[in-house]
Amino acid sequence: MSQHEQFAWGSLLASVATWLFLTMRMTESWMIVNVSPRHMIWTYAAVVILMIVAHAVLAGVLGARAGGQAGKDERDLAIAARAERLEGIVVLVAVNVLIIHALAQAAFAGHGLPSIDLGTLPVLFYALLTLLFVGHITSQAATIWLYRA
Repeated sequence: MSQHEQFAWGSLLASVATWLFLTMRMTESWMIVNVSPRHMIWTYAAVVILMIVAHAVLAGVLGARAGGQAGKDERDLAIAARAERLEGIVVLVAVNVLIIHALAQAAFAGHGLPSIDLGTLPVLFYALLTLLFVGHITSQAATIWLYRA
C-alpha cells in the first residue's frame, strides 16, 4: 500500500470521527437541537482544530515511516485529480439539492412531505458542515478505490 493510499485511509477515518464529533455536539437522538450561536462557534473551531491536528499527525507519522520520501508520480497526480473532481461534483450536487429544497419549501409551504427546516441556524450550520464532510469523505474514498483499481 502506497503512502498516499495510507494517508487517504487515515484521512477517511479522521474525517468520519470528526463528523461524528460534530454530530454529537449538534444532535440529540439524531435530531438537530436548537443550540446557541456561541455553541456553534466553539463546535466549528473544535472541528477545524481536530481536522488540522489529525491530518498533521497523520502526515508526520507517515512521513517519519517513509523517511520523508513522499514524492508523487503521474499515477498519484492522476488519482488525486480524479478524486478531487468527484468531490467537486458531489459537493455541487449536494449544494443544489439544498438550494432546490429551500426554494421548494418556500414555494410549496404546508405540503405533507418530510422536509428540513433550513431557516434555523443550527440546521443550516449542520447541513453545510456535513456537506463539506461528505465531499471530503467522497474524495478520500475515491482515492482509495482508484489506488485499488
